[in-house]
Amino acid sequence: MLERLEVKNLAILEEVALEFGPGLTVLSGETGAGKSVLVDALSLLLGERADGMIRPGAEALLVTAWFDGRVLSRRVTSNRSIPRIDGEVVSLRELAEETGQHLTIHAQHAALSLVGRKAQRTLLDARVDPALLLAYREAYARHQALRAEQERLEAAARERERRLDVLCFQVKEIEGARIVPGEEAELKREAERLRHAEGLRERVGLASSLLSGEQDSLGQIAQALKELKAAAKYDQGLWNLSRDLEAALDGLKAVARELEDYLDGLEADPHRLEAVEARLALLERLQRKYGDSLEEVLAFAESVRRELAELEGADQRLARLTGEIEGSRQELLHRGEVLSKARAEAAEWLSKEAVREIRALGMPEARFRVELQPLSEPGPDGLEEVHLLFSANPGMGQAPLEKAASGGELSRVMLALVLLTGVAAGSRGDGRGAHTVIFDEVDAGIGGEAAWQVADRLARLAQSHQVLVVTHLPQIAARAQRHFQVVKEGGRVQVNALEGEQRVRELARMLSGSYSQAALEHARELLAQIPLASPTRG
Repeated sequence: MLERLEVKNLAILEEVALEFGPGLTVLSGETGAGKSVLVDALSLLLGERADGMIRPGAEALLVTAWFDGRVLSRRVTSNRSIPRIDGEVVSLRELAEETGQHLTIHAQHAALSLVGRKAQRTLLDARVDPALLLAYREAYARHQALRAEQERLEAAARERERRLDVLCFQVKEIEGARIVPGEEAELKREAERLRHAEGLRERVGLASSLLSGEQDSLGQIAQALKELKAAAKYDQGLWNLSRDLEAALDGLKAVARELEDYLDGLEADPHRLEAVEARLALLERLQRKYGDSLEEVLAFAESVRRELAELEGADQRLARLTGEIEGSRQELLHRGEVLSKARAEAAEWLSKEAVREIRALGMPEARFRVELQPLSEPGPDGLEEVHLLFSANPGMGQAPLEKAASGGELSRVMLALVLLTGVAAGSRGDGRGAHTVIFDEVDAGIGGEAAWQVADRLARLAQSHQVLVVTHLPQIAARAQRHFQVVKEGGRVQVNALEGEQRVRELARMLSGSYSQAALEHARELLAQIPLASPTRG
């Protein structure tokens, strides 16, 4: 619901701040006073152009509206427009979409947008079981997804062949290397040993000779052990030292034997070194191409195998898709036909009821019809487009509503449709959630009984929606919960909230153009005899 509206420097309006509530609100005033200026202000939040709308002498205009706690605003300068939602700068489209969730305007300048195909379909679908449209949309989404997959696979056929060649080469190269995890470290150690074989022989040979060669270190240690054991016979404290020396001697003997075995097996093998280095070079090349480690190279190969399997199965998938697409199309057509039947029934009902309502609103010769025009191919919302056809005079054929109706006629037609369907369809989204409805020119060219009928229907609509009406009819103004008067003084516009005797005087002016005692009494009688509607919050 629109809770508050602030406008600064819009056309001849310098500044105004208005509080709103549920139910019916009217704006009245003398002809030329600028009653539609607030409609223009809200239209700016719906994305309308702001050309020439800044008040002369002002740097910028600003419109700010509060809807259910959300703050929507638009500041316009001579060369820039700044839309905001809750203080955050957004695009104009985002502001319009958000405003359209709360508000819809029915006025002449908005005629073309208000009766777009989407809005007309939404009005009709309010009389259709929502489950039927949901089922159709699900079938449409599945059918489109299958077709998109088919197109993707067909378009990628040539690229797929090239990709298959690349993947086959990659996996063949990696598999041909027969990589063993961890082998690289062992190969590096072996290559280091083979490169330094002569130095190793020299140093290990010297170590071996020092232990058991010409210098016979082991023999000297054995002699020392013999003497120590002999001495231990006379000093028991030496037995521990002799045991330690004996253990050390055994360890040295073992080392000496291993050194001899190492020397026996140590050979300078240039062929083996060449093979090891070639293997290392191969592994390094694979890592440069496919990963930083052998584990990453193997993981890459696994991912390639999976992609190969997917690509090699593309032809089989394409063959299966043909059948799936045909099946999904039949399901889509079936659900579309069920939806179309329900729409045809709703169209017949709405055509009949709308004619009755529209004729009661001051167009006694009007004709109205909801026409379903089949599409050449199923669309996202059904097998047909919805067209609202209208004629205000018997001598004229029915034509699209947006072309056949004047601003006032269009507003009254939309009033009838909103009452019948409960949907305030607007130009920014499907409008199903729009709770605030604005009518401008809904009373253009009518009076008498038709004025009462329009007033009655606006009051009925105000029981479920917040309704704002720009009007010159006292029958409508008397029904309102809130009444604002638009006054032009000295080239400037003011908007005043009317209560009590002020409202009586404005109704008297609307009734007779004067403030005579008779007119004032008539206004009081009008207020007294019309029960106020009981608005409900949406």
